[in-house]
Amino acid sequence: MRALVISDTHFGAWTGEDLLCEAENLAVIEPQLDVDEVILLGDMLDFLFSPLRRALMAAGGLFDLLRDKLQGKKFVFLAGNHDHHLVAREAEEVIELALGAADSAGGLPDTRRGTEGFRRLLERRLEGVQVEIHYPTYTFADVLCTHGHYLDLHARRVGSFPSQLFGRVIWSVSVGRRHAPTLDDYEATTQLLTGMLFTIAQLPNGTHAQRRVYRTFQSLERAIGAATSPARAVEQLAHRVRQRASGRSEGMAEQDVAAYDDARTQEQERRRRAGAPSGGEAASYALARRVRPSDPVQPAVEAFEQVVTNLGWARDTDKIVFAHTHQPLDGVLGPSGRWRYWNTGSWIYEPDLSSRRAYTAYLRNAWPGTAVLIDSDAPEPRLLRLREHLNPITRGTFSE
Repeated sequence: MRALVISDTHFGAWTGEDLLCEAENLAVIEPQLDVDEVILLGDMLDFLFSPLRRALMAAGGLFDLLRDKLQGKKFVFLAGNHDHHLVAREAEEVIELALGAADSAGGLPDTRRGTEGFRRLLERRLEGVQVEIHYPTYTFADVLCTHGHYLDLHARRVGSFPSQLFGRVIWSVSVGRRHAPTLDDYEATTQLLTGMLFTIAQLPNGTHAQRRVYRTFQSLERAIGAATSPARAVEQLAHRVRQRASGRSEGMAEQDVAAYDDARTQEQERRRRAGAPSGGEAASYALARRVRPSDPVQPAVEAFEQVVTNLGWARDTDKIVFAHTHQPLDGVLGPSGRWRYWNTGSWIYEPDLSSRRAYTAYLRNAWPGTAVLIDSDAPEPRLLRLREHLNPITRGTFSE
């Protein structure tokens, strides 16, 4: 038995380029769909940075491809934080059923139907394919699969000091000082943060209200930056000293400068076409995700292992596939030495262009177009880098 695990297609999001909207990228993934199951580990639809209708329309090409390739086979969906609304809506429907359909003897209706509306949509779009919805985990061939967004509660942010502080304040409000969160704690925090962004995203795009919300996020981050400028100056000085001590230089080859400038120009034009709101970046990385794709990968693994340990998820396996960070991993050993981790990466192009160094890290750590293959006859899963030939580093147009 074989399963292809993908994640983070982020259909409809203005924050990046959702690659599986394009025929050439669907053609890249098509040969890999000769499997028994396709497991999509969440953030298929981006409800935090896209209206619902736009996200569903953008997913049409992938739905058609999966329907054609998986006849008589299985499609498994797990929600992530960007499509967490599907899970939240399920909870609301269960409460409504319990309140409105109890029988005279006080019995409650069968609420095991799950995300029935979304299931019906998938079954309609994937006619002939067996559809299953699981959350928050699913196991295939002794491998635990989950989206992984709970790791945000434990993530150590790197990068600009204002962003770290902004995120820390937001998360501390919801998490408090609890050191071993329960599943309910993780879920409540996720719902608090995603619920706010979902509401903002569903406002008519480009309206005065929506623009004001994002400008407020931007202003708050700038205010924190101004208040912490002395600390940031010390941080930047320390970074420069470390670079000199190790013999590294900020200088870049001429071709790399040109490639970076070209990437910035293209991204600015894409965002202009998409109507991306100014200030949205602060909302994205303070509320929707604590780990930037250009961050080092090890802190995210450490944070996720805290989740696995707290919730006792991996008592019967030593192999775990997760997503969320957009950083593909191939059997990385966790800090305890008990578990090995694979990460599906993403199918959204969202380069970190905050600096040339960040852009280099993004190309190295988070180039999109990856998947994980699980084969019950193989000793462990395998990472597939399906678009690596297009990576500027691999092509030689950008030096690592």
